[in-house]
Formats: sequence, C-alpha cells, structure tokens
Amino acid sequence: MRILFSILINALILYAITFLLGPNPEKGIEAGVILGCIDCSYHSLDAWKTYLLGGIVLWGINITIRPILKILSLPLFFVFFGFVVFLVNAVILKLFDYIVNDVLIIPGISYSINGWINFIIAVAIFTILNMVYSLLFSKK
Repeated sequence: MRILFSILINALILYAITFLLGPNPEKGIEAGVILGCIDCSYHSLDAWKTYLLGGIVLWGINITIRPILKILSLPLFFVFFGFVVFLVNAVILKLFDYIVNDVLIIPGISYSINGWINFIIAVAIFTILNMVYSLLFSKK
C-alpha cells in the first residue's frame, strides 16, 4: 500500500510541475513542460497515463538511485547544506527525463522540460513538494 501511495504522490508532483510550467496562451507563455500525449492538455486522461508511468519511474529512482546519490553527496552536504539536496533532485529529474524519453520509449508517452530556467524551477518545485511529502508522511 505504501508503494502505491508513493507512486501516486510522485504522479501528483509531476502533475503540479506540469500545471505550474504549462503553457499560457493568453499571456504568450510557451510550455516549459511538454507531454508527449495525444491530447496534450495537462489534465487529460492521456496525460494522467504519463503522470502514473512517471510516478512509477520516480518511485524506482527514489528507492534505488537516490540513496546512492545521498551517500555520495554526504561530504558536500556539510559544506553546502541544503543546496546538495537541490542538486540530487536535479540529477533525479534529469535521469527521469532520460529514462522516460530514451530508455522506455513508449509511444504516446514522454515528459520533457524545456530550457534551463524551466528546469531550475521544476527542480525547485520537485524539491519543495518532496520535502513536504517527507515531513507529512515520515515514519515516527
């Protein structure tokens, strides 16, 4: 049950990133996050398939690669404090982008973040929402 909950939370985090960095034609803002679905609106059924697949991929990365990155970055944590968490999350999002778009190659499903500014904003959103998730649902 905890695995399913974690996958759903990761899917909601991806939805939040897409919602906040999505296009706004009224203000002339292009999409910072592009979904490779048939109906590319961020709240369509095809988009939710992308979010759920992304949630599964992020769950896999979080249980396998995140602990390794945390251990390797431990010496830097004492020097740079919270900035290292931001860097670990940036690596995780880049790895997520690579796995979904280049390794899995599922037709109609892709998730890409365009531009460095959008990527930095996405990492900030990802970091904040992961911290909130960790604080609210940590084991005590």
